[in-house]
Amino acid sequence: MTTATPSRTTVTAPYPASRRPQTLTPPRENTSVPRSRRGRSARQAWNLAATAVIWLTSLFVLALWVAGGGLQDLWGLDAAALNSLGRLTGLIASNLLLYQVILLARIPLFERGFGRDGLTRMHRLVGFWSFSLMLAHIALLVLGYAAAADVNVFVQLWEFVWDYPGMLLATAGTILIILVAITSMRRARAKLRYESWHLLHLYAYLGVGLALPHQLWTGADFLFSPVATAYWWGLWAISAAAIVVFRILVPLARSLRHRVRVADVRPDGVGGVAVNMTGRRLDRLGARAGQFFIWRFLDGPGASRANPFSLAAAPDGRSLTISARIVGDGTARLARLTPGTPSCSRVRTAR
Repeated sequence: MTTATPSRTTVTAPYPASRRPQTLTPPRENTSVPRSRRGRSARQAWNLAATAVIWLTSLFVLALWVAGGGLQDLWGLDAAALNSLGRLTGLIASNLLLYQVILLARIPLFERGFGRDGLTRMHRLVGFWSFSLMLAHIALLVLGYAAAADVNVFVQLWEFVWDYPGMLLATAGTILIILVAITSMRRARAKLRYESWHLLHLYAYLGVGLALPHQLWTGADFLFSPVATAYWWGLWAISAAAIVVFRILVPLARSLRHRVRVADVRPDGVGGVAVNMTGRRLDRLGARAGQFFIWRFLDGPGASRANPFSLAAAPDGRSLTISARIVGDGTARLARLTPGTPSCSRVRTAR
């Protein structure tokens, strides 16, 4: 006889709230991107956008030349081929010359895309190619027209200068650009004071401006279609507007808004000077220690010249400090500044 053992049910009393077991939630994966990586990605995006603008517009100029029959003229290997190559080099040189102006205009797209050092290298590279292609443009057209008319190349060059509309102005502009190119060479620049070199460099604006009438009066590639006309007029307008807005109006507006004034000037080590400045709402500048600004101190002679100086101390929202070693007239002026001197500045990305 088997006796069945009655089953027993175990009843578990509930835990008090204070002792109830807690469910552990696994920690969430940190999906936030480090700030340094975000900054690097942003710089890469700006660089890609700035580079794309230059390449796309250059390819557009090439497309305009092809649409104007430039490619077909090359097959003959004759005077028409020389003229076609002369037109192409002239178009690309004009495009790059205008980019020389735009790169110097301190447009945020290019400053953020290339940075201060990158802009300097880009300016030098674009300047070399624009100058070389400009000379090639002149030489090829003189050779092409001389071959077509069966005249001496010097006779053809003289006819270009005196008989073609706008060519006298273009010749003057070419001479100015050559002057700027020569004085920008390292050996020549080493013998010039920075202030003298900077003044000569400004003649590049005048040289580019003097070329406009010849391009519009005698350059068929500029006016052969509404698209070409709109592109060239638009690029000229953008270049001029960029200079006015980013080199004149923006620094002036910032100066009026923040009212930066020299607070004190003191020696900084041996042969150095430090300038401390105060102003209104300086925290809104978003400045960082080591960041470059383009400074212009409005204290009389020399106020038209701007110089790049980096911040020597971490900004506290109330003051900005720059320091420099006295090596020329620009830095020597810092030591002569008096408290209350207004300053006009333009931020520049340090990279």
